[in-house]
Amino acid sequence: MDDCSSGRTSLADSASLTNASMRSGASSSQSVNTNDGTIRVWNYKSNDYEHFYPTMTCEDIRTAMCRLLGIAPTAQLLYGIREHATSRRPSPLVRLDLTWVMPGERLHCQLTYCFRMRFRVPELDSQLDVIDLRSHDFLYSQMRYDLLHELISEIKYPDNKDKSTGLAVIDMMVDRLEQSPEEQLERSIEKNYKMYLPPSLWRAHSFFVGNKIREVFRNLSANSPSLERLKWHYVHQVSHLAPTYMTEQYTVTVQCLPNEDLPMGGGVFGSGHLRSVVSSSTSTLASTESSSTVSTLTTNNPNNPSTNGGSPNASISGSSGKKSKRRTTSTTGIDVYVRVFPHDSAEPGLKVARVTSEATLKWILLGRIEDIFMISKINSTNVRLEVVGLPKGYEMQFQNEKEMKSFISYLSIYKRMSSKWMQDLCHSYRTPSLAELDSLHCHGPIGGAYSLMKLHEHNNKCGSYIIRECDREYNVYYIDIITKIIGKDTPHQRCKTETFRIVRKDSQWKLNINNNEHTLNSPEEVARFIQAEVTERIRIPASMYDTPPLLLLLLPKNLKAKKTDLQLSEAELQRRNPQIFNPKTDLQWYPDSISLGDDGMMFTMRGDWIQQSPVKDVSVTMKMMKSDGNFMEFFRLAQSWTLIQSPQFLKLYGLTLSDPYTMVMEYPRYGALNKFLYTTRDISMDCLLDLMQGLVRGMHYLEDNKIIHNYIRCSNLYVTKYDPGSGGREPVLDAKISDPGYPRPYRESDSPWIPTKYYRNLQAAKKDLATQLWAFATTTYEIFTRCRKDLRQLTQADLQRQRLLDGNILPLLDPDICPPPIFETIMDGWSEDPTKRFKHHDIFSRLVSIKSILKGGAYHTPSLAMNGTGEAEDGESVHELHVDNIFPSADMLMVVELNDCRLLYCESDKIGEGNFGVVYRGHLEYYDKERPRERVAVKKLKAMQVSMNDFKREMQIMRTLDHPNVVKFKYWSESLTSIVMEFLFASFKTYLGLESPKLNNARLIGYALDIAHGMKYLSDMGLIHRDLSTRNVLVDRTSGKDCLKISDFGLAQFANSDGYYLAQNNRELPIMWYSPEALATNKFSSYSDVWSYGVTLFETFSIGGEPILEPVEPSETFLNRLLRGDRLPRPSTNCPEFIYDLMLMCWHITPKSRPSFATIVELISREVGVNVFPLGDQQQPHPHQQLPPNMEGGGE
Repeated sequence: MDDCSSGRTSLADSASLTNASMRSGASSSQSVNTNDGTIRVWNYKSNDYEHFYPTMTCEDIRTAMCRLLGIAPTAQLLYGIREHATSRRPSPLVRLDLTWVMPGERLHCQLTYCFRMRFRVPELDSQLDVIDLRSHDFLYSQMRYDLLHELISEIKYPDNKDKSTGLAVIDMMVDRLEQSPEEQLERSIEKNYKMYLPPSLWRAHSFFVGNKIREVFRNLSANSPSLERLKWHYVHQVSHLAPTYMTEQYTVTVQCLPNEDLPMGGGVFGSGHLRSVVSSSTSTLASTESSSTVSTLTTNNPNNPSTNGGSPNASISGSSGKKSKRRTTSTTGIDVYVRVFPHDSAEPGLKVARVTSEATLKWILLGRIEDIFMISKINSTNVRLEVVGLPKGYEMQFQNEKEMKSFISYLSIYKRMSSKWMQDLCHSYRTPSLAELDSLHCHGPIGGAYSLMKLHEHNNKCGSYIIRECDREYNVYYIDIITKIIGKDTPHQRCKTETFRIVRKDSQWKLNINNNEHTLNSPEEVARFIQAEVTERIRIPASMYDTPPLLLLLLPKNLKAKKTDLQLSEAELQRRNPQIFNPKTDLQWYPDSISLGDDGMMFTMRGDWIQQSPVKDVSVTMKMMKSDGNFMEFFRLAQSWTLIQSPQFLKLYGLTLSDPYTMVMEYPRYGALNKFLYTTRDISMDCLLDLMQGLVRGMHYLEDNKIIHNYIRCSNLYVTKYDPGSGGREPVLDAKISDPGYPRPYRESDSPWIPTKYYRNLQAAKKDLATQLWAFATTTYEIFTRCRKDLRQLTQADLQRQRLLDGNILPLLDPDICPPPIFETIMDGWSEDPTKRFKHHDIFSRLVSIKSILKGGAYHTPSLAMNGTGEAEDGESVHELHVDNIFPSADMLMVVELNDCRLLYCESDKIGEGNFGVVYRGHLEYYDKERPRERVAVKKLKAMQVSMNDFKREMQIMRTLDHPNVVKFKYWSESLTSIVMEFLFASFKTYLGLESPKLNNARLIGYALDIAHGMKYLSDMGLIHRDLSTRNVLVDRTSGKDCLKISDFGLAQFANSDGYYLAQNNRELPIMWYSPEALATNKFSSYSDVWSYGVTLFETFSIGGEPILEPVEPSETFLNRLLRGDRLPRPSTNCPEFIYDLMLMCWHITPKSRPSFATIVELISREVGVNVFPLGDQQQPHPHQQLPPNMEGGGE
């Protein structure tokens, strides 16, 4: 952004106007001359004031400070400016730590300010240095200042004496490493150790602590730790000792707690007459795990001392719970604390808690941050929050305007960095830079990868463009524009996206193309100036719904799985009314569990109902209607099942009203009863009788409510609980009746469950309420035969023949496995007289009688021959179902269970697609709750393009590979033909386009060496890649230095004993990268990979150019042209001569005359003066490594 626009003339270009001569030991209590007409902002890094023009806004000064300190544009919003100590004593009612200045406001010359990191990044000590190394460095300086001046309430003497001493030693070591030898001679660090200790600690232990500090300091000096390592440990230690450091907590007055009814008569807020109340706030509180989901509490009672005058308020530390003398007596309203619980906490969101002692705080969720969509300013101390689910909003009264503004800015910026970066929550206080981006139709520093994704979302139309701020430099922009469509109207159609650098100065936009600068007047002129195949330009503006990862800094990068033992009780779930589910946010499903129902129209699978509160997700059964199903039939089924209010039936939790239409139901852990009985051994008679009792209750419910079910049978009963009763426990076996499914006509296989009188007209039985009583009898027969025989295989002739023999449709059962009273019940159910079929009183009496006899030992558990010993045949497997084609919508999260974790991904989150597979973005959630979530890439092979043998071969190859320049394999799923790999930034081809303005030969040569290292490793393994190109090389940015890794082993093969592989099939192959012998004879070797490496070098040094032989001729002539000596030209005039010579060596017509990859590594390394050794040997100490034991914690 232009420094001169909107008065944003930064003084950071010249560092500052003056030096305040406070470099050494300046403290916030020092008197400062405030009459020179400048704005003074304390810089923790230089330990001095920086000076700025009074015409600059808070946002201008924040940007200037970020530029001065080298802080990346993406990290700007982490910082803010608030009042610092002044020469005059502030009002006792004003808390300096809650006097943050709004971005668009100007500062006062009479006050002094400080520039601070305001927002705590999740996993602070491990993520901040990844986000922005300079920010980590600045945070060290800020923490150091706060610790020395005893401003961190959670690190106070005497509780943290030992830790404070250890931190002082680290601080001394940092000064030792940062100071020049002259400075060290002038001021001996060891002698001045007391300057590194908080005053209270020094005063109490001046005699004892000195020797210990000097001893530890000398030991640490002998170990020679790096400066980065020391600072990392300092930040790590402080962030763990003070878990609420940089947390802001306010004390406000509200009319009621969340979900309470408002008092009659409008109350203090409703009437518009607000009481004058003095409220105080705290910015740093002791961490509390106290959280509550209580949603209804009584409103304020004047007789209740905890809510009347003299309400307790937090002290400066927020942890004492002592009553504040500064609060006045209140007659109405409730005093509460307000605090944002971050996204990495158990229940994130904005919470309130009635003011009380810290030990008894009960936090109540007011709303998730993403559900707060507006803040309205009512007057100078009052605001109203508009929150999803609160129809009248939620009003708060602050002590003064400064605290109100601080709260508004905190909540607004927090939301920008966690969900909607382009949105201001409060329209009364606009952010100038955001308004300017909106007027220019520019994006913030979203990064090149996200920009390309946005272009793809808008269908990759030629002429489409995005202008975005640079994520590394200020006043620099980039334009990503699609200039050409390659392979139009072919299966391989793709777009050519080019990126150009723009420098903004004043109102001019300076565009750089091929090192030539062109000055233009607007972003639109820039887009029109760049040449493309079409004249039309399509601007893609920023949207408040954009979610660029580079900017959402307050979202955890490594979410841990929900760590809780709390779960919703069965009683609570049964009480709930069915609801409408959003499949994108409420549900996730397990593709391994799919089966197709008997109706042929409903898929059944296991899923999870995702809980937003800190309780476990609820396992569910999801029944999805096929895309060609009738919605009204589905709706009638769902509607009828919502009327069922009995614990004997699987509960309908709700349904989705978007395609695919889904019923979300109670999950039966043990599956269908018929399979359970068949496969489970030693089921006792007690269990079978309990099972029958539950079935009788369900049948009675249907009869009482005149509900016709039509599909009562063991295959439609599901086991929810089972305990064989070992260890003195009572045996338990519970099964519930499931829904009848999508309507389908009866078939002959249904005949055992249908009265014989309907055999000539099966469909007529559906209208007879007595039919299900007959089905009850057959189901009972199934239960006591343990489903050993599949009754669906019996014909009507078989049933009629048995009927003529003994009056029953099925053979008599042995009394040892089925007590005679039970078989009497079965025969009653098969009676031609419907009135005799079901009398629940008689059945219950029989069951009680049998149980009493059972206690005497008259019945026993049947032998193993009768109980289940094998596996029941499953229905149609996931392979036959072709999961890819089941769902027209790919928005629902999928779950794949692996050995020690679960893989979660969504098919709408596609990274890329090739001929043989699709790659999705996903993450692993480990069963070990201490392990964080891990982002991964999921490669799902196309079933129609790749055989199972090819999949297994690729998987086996990847499992054997382990090298810094080869993509890491993690897991695989045979049933879904998917491979899980580490997640990397982008393909090298994409990277070249994004980074083209920044790339120089030194970087490109380094990348060429990365690829050569990786290919040397593969060659040494005897592996032929067969598809090397920039599109199959990925960029890893996790280590702070961009590193390349070889990927995509779909065509890879191990060489035979002669060193080559002879391809057997004629797949569609990338001929531009193939050697002549591979094209002519399908013969591949490491030397053919060397040829491909030469073409990859061409792509690299042409910055992503297409390897096209000029003049362009039909592809049929390509091989002949190679044989007669045609080769790609030098990529550009900037390409080093030795690199092009290397390309030509790789393209030698004789394979064995080409250099090996070992030779290539040596050639490049020798040319650029790099030592030749495997990258795996270049182990440097990481700053996160542990300090020596005697330094961890730093002494006593």
